[in-house]
Amino acid sequence: MKKMGLFGGTYDPIHQGHVSLALGLAEALSLDGVVLMPTFVPPHKIKESMAPAEHRLAMCRLVAAQHPVLQVSDLELAREGASFTVDTLEALCRTHPDTEWYLITGADMFTTLRTWHRFEDIARMAVLCTVPRAGTDTARLQAYAAALEAEGCRCYVHPCPVEDISSTEVRRRAAAGESLAGLVPPGVEEYIRRHGLYRDGAADTRTRDQQFIEIIRSRLGDYRFRHSLCVAQEARRLARLHGADPDKAYTAGILHDIMKDTDPNAQLQILEDFGILLDGLERQSPTLWHARSGEAFLRHILCIGDEDVLRAVRYHTTGRAGMTLLEQVLFVADFTSADRDYPDVDVMRRLADESLTAAIKYGIDYTIRDLLDRDRAVHPDTVAAYNEIVLSEANGGQANESK
Repeated sequence: MKKMGLFGGTYDPIHQGHVSLALGLAEALSLDGVVLMPTFVPPHKIKESMAPAEHRLAMCRLVAAQHPVLQVSDLELAREGASFTVDTLEALCRTHPDTEWYLITGADMFTTLRTWHRFEDIARMAVLCTVPRAGTDTARLQAYAAALEAEGCRCYVHPCPVEDISSTEVRRRAAAGESLAGLVPPGVEEYIRRHGLYRDGAADTRTRDQQFIEIIRSRLGDYRFRHSLCVAQEARRLARLHGADPDKAYTAGILHDIMKDTDPNAQLQILEDFGILLDGLERQSPTLWHARSGEAFLRHILCIGDEDVLRAVRYHTTGRAGMTLLEQVLFVADFTSADRDYPDVDVMRRLADESLTAAIKYGIDYTIRDLLDRDRAVHPDTVAAYNEIVLSEANGGQANESK
């Protein structure tokens, strides 16, 4: 049986770090070859600018021509849309039934594998491989691999680190006309210069929200995906009505349920990976996990730094005392989006147009009654949000809607 590596990525552009990783694993694992697979849309990253697919593919082919063990496939580029590793592996297993596949990822991506679409199927079809970056924590990668192996996965962490090269830095230097010597393989720099790649940083015309929509489409089922789009539209409408930032509200609506359809064990793992502790009540309430794991995914994997959006996602299920205006908008939009059809939704929609505070109070009251009817505990943040409104009303005012 042949042994082949699969190494996917944007390759924007392919650089020496990619090549060292592929060649190092090919030698260590005695692979018959490594397939470089440029992706059409990266499922875990936001790209502010990306060279056109034909150029990224051509640069990979330039490199493969210099190393017989490397091959290039345009399978994911031809498929277009979000690039699903599980679909690629299924296609490769069908066309190459006599091949054992080794999935190669960078160190950062390796520690997010549990969050990948249909991870269990990926692990069934391939050995999971990575190489530490120079100066990174090899022990952490090995510990993560050991945890995966305890679940039945096959893993390999190469003991020799590879040079850490930033694609962002390569693109910056190319845009500035600086030398790329030592950063990209021979021929790639000349190709970049000849075709004028990365000069204006505007090769990818998709907006961030369009990219976010592509990402959640790859992570959510049809129902949850439609719900997210409806919440985004409602959040933008409410933001305009009540004076919040409509762009941030729309983004938060798109992303609020990004982890909702992710396996609960994967949600717990991502929380553990980033040091997020759940209290006893949260541990017993899996329906609350997606808000916490969603914030962690956005912050640490998609590298979103907007604290307003992150907090809105974090508290969209429970609410809290002292909610910001954006948090209030998302909390209410999740109740009043066009796809909602519970008995009191028309009341909520009327209140939402009149007062976010009134809508929040009504929504929390509805939630508390529902939880108590099912003998379920109420999260302290929800209680605190409700009490804040009640106390404010008792004192002759309403909770602040413009924080």
